[in-house]
Amino acid sequence: MIKMTRLSGEVIYLNYIQIQYLESIPETKVMMVNGDYYLVKDSVEEILQQVKVFLHACVAFKDKLL
Repeated sequence: MIKMTRLSGEVIYLNYIQIQYLESIPETKVMMVNGDYYLVKDSVEEILQQVKVFLHACVAFKDKLL
């Protein structure tokens, strides 16, 4: 799950696998595969960094199991 902050200040957590695309308009629009979208304060770069960190942690955890 990726932590983001809506324009209202509400913190939400989204499943990164369900994100279809990100658009900077100048806030960030997070379009989900089901057609829903969220406007968030986080930049596209910040969101992509969170995804990279999450995936890296998953791979590191998998390597510990082997």
